Amino acid sequence: MAAYAGTTPEAAPRVQDDVAVIFDEASGYYRHLRWERNPVVLMEKHQTHQVLVEELGGEAVETALEIGCGPGTWTPLLAERARSVLALDLSPKMLEQARHAVTSEHVRFLQGDAARFEPDTTFDLVMSVRVLEYVPEWREIVARLGRLVSPGGRAVVITKTPVSVWRGTGRSRWFGPRNLVRRLLRRDVDPGFWQRHIPVREMTRAFASAGMVDITVRPVILGLPVYVRGTKQYPLIPAFAEKPALTATQAVWRWVARRGRRGRLASLVFAESYAVSGRRPATLERG
Repeated sequence: MAAYAGTTPEAAPRVQDDVAVIFDEASGYYRHLRWERNPVVLMEKHQTHQVLVEELGGEAVETALEIGCGPGTWTPLLAERARSVLALDLSPKMLEQARHAVTSEHVRFLQGDAARFEPDTTFDLVMSVRVLEYVPEWREIVARLGRLVSPGGRAVVITKTPVSVWRGTGRSRWFGPRNLVRRLLRRDVDPGFWQRHIPVREMTRAFASAGMVDITVRPVILGLPVYVRGTKQYPLIPAFAEKPALTATQAVWRWVARRGRRGRLASLVFAESYAVSGRRPATLERG
């Protein structure tokens, strides 16, 4: 296994220690709760999966890197495309889950802080799904894409939308007297939990500054957060009414996916997350 500098837990700043503890605690239930437990989250998983499939492309490559693999939900997408995959995560217990879920011999798992990750090689594909919003140094990670991605290679990042109908939703944020009082008093619901919703313009500028070209933006999880059985949503549509509502949501998602750049950007107000992808030029390109 290649040596990777700056990947020891001791190097992590305090805020990252807190994030690692929180995800360690969630490791046993996160994948089921977030992506598999009912038709609502399965729809969200399908939307995320389809965006990744389209943005990663179907071409076989030599090497791939996943920044923040978590329990290995999306790692198989890289394993299907690359001869060698490195999956990095800060949480030891998330990595335990990932090792059980992904048994491909050409996938290696590494515990480390993505903000201090300095490999001695480059990767044809770099993917990060729902990670950078938990990393204070997200700009440094994106800035290094120009060194992490091989010439001609591709990077795909999915993160949460900062301005949309989804913000402020959820039982854990507003439902229950304890959380409601905390919100009214402007106190953090979870003081040890660092998170920032990154504006699309900031993310695309960071991609461009890293030397990435052909940058695209598209919504990922799209629809109204109104399902009783959803995750952090306004509980309006009960289980018995889910099927037609989910069918309509999927139809709108497919319609938006076929739109051009302006249509996709306009739809972000109804998106819980968005994807940014870009390519590192194979050679020095003249603008």
